[in-house]
Amino acid sequence: MVRRWIVGLGFAAGLAISGQALANDSYGYRPPEAAAGDATQMKNVRAAIDAKNWRGAIAILNSLAASDPKNADVENLLGFSYRMLGQYPDAFRHYDVALSLDPGHKGALEYEGEAYLETNQLPKAMANLSTLRTACGSQGCPEIAMLSDAIVRYKAKAKIN
Repeated sequence: MVRRWIVGLGFAAGLAISGQALANDSYGYRPPEAAAGDATQMKNVRAAIDAKNWRGAIAILNSLAASDPKNADVENLLGFSYRMLGQYPDAFRHYDVALSLDPGHKGALEYEGEAYLETNQLPKAMANLSTLRTACGSQGCPEIAMLSDAIVRYKAKAKIN
């Protein structure tokens, strides 16, 4: 569960366990064009995530979600933070919201896929991988590699072909 956000910064070689890469920055948050205050709040979210202060990140993200309820990136990060706390029902609820707002959200598809693996739901993780392949198109994306790698590790650990 280490350094899940590092790939988005371009440090793919530093990826520790399963890695996560998201859209435009290291946490998948694409700030709204007119929300200067959100950029400050996201800096605080980044600091909380870097410190593994999942509850602190959730508090800030809930504030962002209240002011921008249609922001798939915020919902994705809420899902990630709840997942890091092991609160899978809340994580899945936020991933579902993110994906209802943006069905091709690469970060949410990848994170949710890992959550499925962590809860022994391999078929659902495989479905997310398939959706990611469609969302990323022929050029691919880092999220495909990360979820594929996580699936390979899951299968090896479970001794599944």
